[in-house]
Amino acid sequence: MDESKQALRVAVLSQRQLLPTAKFEALSRTIQARVLGSSLYRFAQGVALYSAVQNEVSTDDIRDDALRNGKTVFFPRLAAGGSLVLVEIQSVMDLAPGRFGIPEPKAEKLRGDSGDIDVLIVVPGVAFDHSGNRLGRGQGFYDRVLQSSWPRAIAVGLAYEFQVVKSVPVDSWDEKVRFIVTEDRLIDCQGVQEHPKQVC
Repeated sequence: MDESKQALRVAVLSQRQLLPTAKFEALSRTIQARVLGSSLYRFAQGVALYSAVQNEVSTDDIRDDALRNGKTVFFPRLAAGGSLVLVEIQSVMDLAPGRFGIPEPKAEKLRGDSGDIDVLIVVPGVAFDHSGNRLGRGQGFYDRVLQSSWPRAIAVGLAYEFQVVKSVPVDSWDEKVRFIVTEDRLIDCQGVQEHPKQVC
């Protein structure tokens, strides 16, 4: 299983790294616009985002819109012991480079401080399949985040079309996403329905 995961990880990451900057930026804007136009986002009281690295789909447009419209916004921070905790931010100024140079919250307001609210958890991934299986970087950070989420949280993966593959190898601890959003479509992984134009 580890070998098949690693082979897929290397293949997709190599393709992602080859994206020209202009192409990566344009695709990121399109994917984020699809999220912003969805009822998933409109009705969410809060969003948990990630800071994109190495040509991951950016979340900057979603972050700025959420802050502007009064949604509760969370970003992950690497905590002691190597786990990720979700921390609320009030503005972009609350983010600063962390241990690996990735922007993370400086503030101390943890996710639990904001109560039980409807949250869209936007997660990165190396590859996804139509059943919602997700291949990450192999450290299990987001699997643990999703396991400890709010009861009404919805997990959404952002991906380029080439990151959606026929099948992702899974282990018992791997957590699924409910939706996948690409530049071309929104995939409902529970009903395996696709919404190419109108995001529901």
